[in-house]
Amino acid sequence: MCAADAAAVVERLEAGEHPHSPTHLGIPVLFEGLRSNALDVIEALDRAGADWSTPYNEGGFTPLIYASLHCALPTVAWLVERGQPVTQTTPSGVGVLHVAAQRPDPTVAHFLHDAGADPFAETQQGEIPLLISLKSKGGLAMFRFMLQCYADADRTLDEALMPCLARILDRQDADAVARVRALMPHATHLPSEAEIRAFMGRPGQAPSLSFRTLEQTLSSRASAAVFALLKAERIARAAPSTAMPGSIWRGEPGL
Repeated sequence: MCAADAAAVVERLEAGEHPHSPTHLGIPVLFEGLRSNALDVIEALDRAGADWSTPYNEGGFTPLIYASLHCALPTVAWLVERGQPVTQTTPSGVGVLHVAAQRPDPTVAHFLHDAGADPFAETQQGEIPLLISLKSKGGLAMFRFMLQCYADADRTLDEALMPCLARILDRQDADAVARVRALMPHATHLPSEAEIRAFMGRPGQAPSLSFRTLEQTLSSRASAAVFALLKAERIARAAPSTAMPGSIWRGEPGL
């Protein structure tokens, strides 16, 4: 939304248009105003009687959940400062950090976490923000931030480790090895290749890409590198402490 469009929205609101009226695209004016990130527009929406708890659609995306995915930090902060709770969720359990974890940059997620959002909350499908961050298109920044939440809370990744490894191997992206390296210091048990194959062979765990079979996924170069990395770390952990203290990855760049 350009400055002229923002000014036009303010003019229409001051002329009596309601913040929840649909635009020509069927989107409530309120949500287009939020996405503009123009605080003068948002303030005008507020003066015109915007209900900041009304969901966007039947999916239950409230203005804050919507903003946590689509809007700049000042817009998200404006909503929180005016009393919108960071604990709110959709009917399926999706919260602000579940959507913020999809962003390429962790700035908004960091703010929401500091404001009290739960980085370990699960949706009804069992998704946690860490798992969702593996879908981020911005590389490792968001994933590392979510891992830092575990470190700050002194929590291990034992329950989330296998789903994370499965998703990393499923995606087969260029950061696969770096993601696994970042995961390892947070896990007390590192699975073998056989354990990972068995886990990914369960119903519902098959690769999401229809043109690639599970065997093709697990036989790729990226998967072989991940398996080798995990094996090396297991060997290092089994070695006498006098020979190789701690994790061989301690001090590696990452967290």
